Amino acid sequence: MPENPARRDLLKYAGAAGAVAGVGWLGEIPSAQAATFGTTTAPAQPASQRSAGTGLLDTLVFGDTASESAHALTATLSDTVAAGGLGQTARVLNPTSPAGYYGGTLSFTLACSPTGTTYVTVKLWGDEYDSTSEEDGSGTNMWRLQLFCEGLQIGYQDQGEVDNLDILDTAPRTPGRFFFHTLPLPEKLTAGKTSVALEIRSMGRIWSYGQNQAQLYYDMTTPSRGIYRLYTHTDPYFTAPAGDVQGPAPVPTARTVEGPEVLTAIRARVLSDTTRLLTTGDPATLDGWAMQQLAESYFWSGGPGYQSDTALDRTLQAIDGRYYAWQANPTVLTGSDQQWQGFGRIGLVLALLWEQLGTRLDQQVTGSPYSITNGGFENGSGTTATGWSVAGWTANGTAGRDSTYAHSGTYSMKLVHNATGANAIAVNNNTKVSLDQGAYEYGVWVKGQGLTGTGVYLDVLFYDAAGAIVGTDNKVFAPAGTYDWTYLSSTLTTPATAVSAWLFIGVHEGGTAWIDDVTLIAPSTSSHAAPVRRTAYTAMLQASRDYWREHFPHYSNQTQICAIGLYQVNRALRLIDPALAWTEDKARSFMYQSVGLTPYLGPEAADGTATAPLGRSYYQVTAKGLTRELGYVGNYGEVTDWLIMMYESITRGYQPQDDPALKTQIIKMVKTRSRFRILDVDEAGGRVARLETVVGWRNEVYPGEVGYAQRTAWDSHPIQAAVVLKDPEIIGWTQEMFADGQFYRQLDLMTSNSWTRVGLNAFRLVTRDWDAYQALPSRPYRLPTDWNAPDFCFTDEEDGVVAVKNGGELLYASLYWRARQGVNNYARVHHVTPVDQRSATIRQNSSGATDTTFTALDWILWDYAINDPGAAGIPPGGFPPPGDTLHQSLAGDVYPLAPVPADVPDPTLGVHFTGVETMLVGRAPLYLCQYGDYYIAMNTTTDKTYTLPHRQAFGPATDLTTGKKVKAEARITVLPMTTVVLYRKS
Repeated sequence: MPENPARRDLLKYAGAAGAVAGVGWLGEIPSAQAATFGTTTAPAQPASQRSAGTGLLDTLVFGDTASESAHALTATLSDTVAAGGLGQTARVLNPTSPAGYYGGTLSFTLACSPTGTTYVTVKLWGDEYDSTSEEDGSGTNMWRLQLFCEGLQIGYQDQGEVDNLDILDTAPRTPGRFFFHTLPLPEKLTAGKTSVALEIRSMGRIWSYGQNQAQLYYDMTTPSRGIYRLYTHTDPYFTAPAGDVQGPAPVPTARTVEGPEVLTAIRARVLSDTTRLLTTGDPATLDGWAMQQLAESYFWSGGPGYQSDTALDRTLQAIDGRYYAWQANPTVLTGSDQQWQGFGRIGLVLALLWEQLGTRLDQQVTGSPYSITNGGFENGSGTTATGWSVAGWTANGTAGRDSTYAHSGTYSMKLVHNATGANAIAVNNNTKVSLDQGAYEYGVWVKGQGLTGTGVYLDVLFYDAAGAIVGTDNKVFAPAGTYDWTYLSSTLTTPATAVSAWLFIGVHEGGTAWIDDVTLIAPSTSSHAAPVRRTAYTAMLQASRDYWREHFPHYSNQTQICAIGLYQVNRALRLIDPALAWTEDKARSFMYQSVGLTPYLGPEAADGTATAPLGRSYYQVTAKGLTRELGYVGNYGEVTDWLIMMYESITRGYQPQDDPALKTQIIKMVKTRSRFRILDVDEAGGRVARLETVVGWRNEVYPGEVGYAQRTAWDSHPIQAAVVLKDPEIIGWTQEMFADGQFYRQLDLMTSNSWTRVGLNAFRLVTRDWDAYQALPSRPYRLPTDWNAPDFCFTDEEDGVVAVKNGGELLYASLYWRARQGVNNYARVHHVTPVDQRSATIRQNSSGATDTTFTALDWILWDYAINDPGAAGIPPGGFPPPGDTLHQSLAGDVYPLAPVPADVPDPTLGVHFTGVETMLVGRAPLYLCQYGDYYIAMNTTTDKTYTLPHRQAFGPATDLTTGKKVKAEARITVLPMTTVVLYRKS
């Protein structure tokens, strides 16, 4: 039976004091139907009646004396801009002196509607952006503008359902044109009024990952962007009044700013990085990305590590270092370089090098506190050997790492004594070696040249737990003269109170000596003998797999990273100890869950039972190919880098396999993202494609990054997907990027950021992918959002998002918009034409929620709590900003919870703190939204059919999902998991 939306569902808020006002439906209410829709806002006018300034209530022109006076403007720390964008007037807000988080303010009065929703739209110049950048690529001056009404903050300062009035980004939003951003005022603040007191406050940057107030809030140090006009209106779609200057449509050209010289610089960086990893520093301290680059360098025929034992040995020493770090601190596993991956990268490295390792896994783990550090002097930089230094009390000669002779490997330590000096020249290991009781053998290989007197000596000093010397020197001497490599050793019993030893090796009189392979052989009774690598690595890999299978996260990108780590460690276990390894199907099952090939079943219990925290029918990727979280995910949904890593975890290394189903799903996901690309011009007038981020629920960066088939990120570059997947359309979009001149500009991160993670990405580009890309055939495909491309209407009911290309318009709408604790009845829209852009948070209607509710709290930064605030140390709602206590205008609003599948645990149970975001409870069964000439009805259920009311006020339209004409009086049925998108032509 069709289910008609009930009035009580749509106006559920109306009965609670301080609740959100019901959001009016757009059209006539059929009196004979059981389903009725409240009408608390004036219906929008049909297209034929729309004109410039439709629904406009008031306009404040900043910088215009008459307009500012008429609106009782009070400005603090503000300057007037007489001739800004296209010669228009504006105001900027300045920082305080000394600089603080808050800068200048603008206070004024504007007209509002006494009924329904009043919207506020700001007009901003699209050429202004933050041209500064930090090493990580983010802006330093991303100042914000926050709207206040009647003294209350409108929405949240960071990623709330009602957001900032503006955030200055690191790229221009609409070069050469103005753009408009719209926010709703709370109905409870405008009800019964014809004017309202508003304020715009300027603020510094917010770093969302900050762990305390100082890390979250940054001082504002330069003026804000220009604020040109502010409007109040009743139609969610803002229409500028006649004569309001907007700017011409741009004429894009190919970008010519950067060229092949960027790639040349990256090649130089890769060579330098690789050389340093092979020759400098202690490999035990390397992170996972550097470890992988060392391993990959073995296969790079153009590099210094090609088929080099040094590359193999230092890679394993890096793994050894990670083993001992984990032994000393178990959180090394849970806080690995890439969170959620555990020791997966170690498994990947072992799979890559398996055929080259020989007997190395049967050797002892290096780097133990019970062993000599860098006893072969292979690790270091120039003449400095890692872990060794010249003894401070010796001054008669020189000592340095040297490659002239070596007992093993490439390097030794060269000691040259001044013939006239009375003291020795000696070196010592910087870190004392921990000891047990018993007899140890201390040794060193020595090569002499012209040695006189007592020749070379080895001295061992013992220390107690308080650091005091126990006993006297314990010297043993090699002969004088010239001779080849000779082993010098001494067996000493550890004194009763000693816990450590310090080794010194020196030349007491004249001549030159080379020393190498300093050894320490523990007694058989020692309880601290270094384990064999095979045993140690097995313990690491198994611990990582067992922990992360029981802590499998539920956000899509996290799930993918974790699944990759699980597969990688299991693949290495299959090589090292097959009896401990999962089957291949079991190992891949986590990856299949993470990409939506099978349902997500969540963490496993200790006995291997799936916990299914989101039920047994929840998929991490929608049927349409988008990642899932709480709605459409912008930047964080661009997971191509992780998908490629997932695929290559199977297809690279020893005994590679293939997975056609996984590859097909990855291609599908990449292609789905292609509909979320905005084509415009950049700051140089060059044609550019950017990620759609305005409707991304975890985004606050507008416009998005440059992205065609794939963006540049820490772990990815723009040609990666084309090279690995070899799909014709993906290749075509990548070639489109080159034609637009947008490839080289995206490599800036690789030349400006020294992080090893970026270095590994650069290594991949120049050693593997660049040549492979040159061999790809030419393909004619171009992005589907090109203005000359065919129209499309994409809807994804699982993510609650719509993407429409309709002639010269793009419309993106997120109906499931930042609804973290309940159905909030806000939608986010982004409307793009070749001329202008509008972004807006608007009110919408919904139906089908339960009677259980959540009441919004008086939080300022966020509208949610982070996981476990006790463990994270961050209070619910985040740390309040500095300055006077602020209050939230949305506090007290009541959001009903959406129904969840029967096998999903009750979200109201077991929540030990208020406001934590909860999956599914904010996605309404039915959404009804109108923006301008678009009317959207989305059914997110799998088992209900809805019949919509008449739309007399909206008028006749075209159903963009079917192409059919729809009369205003026609009844429309919305089937389960479908969406109707109507468009009325002007």
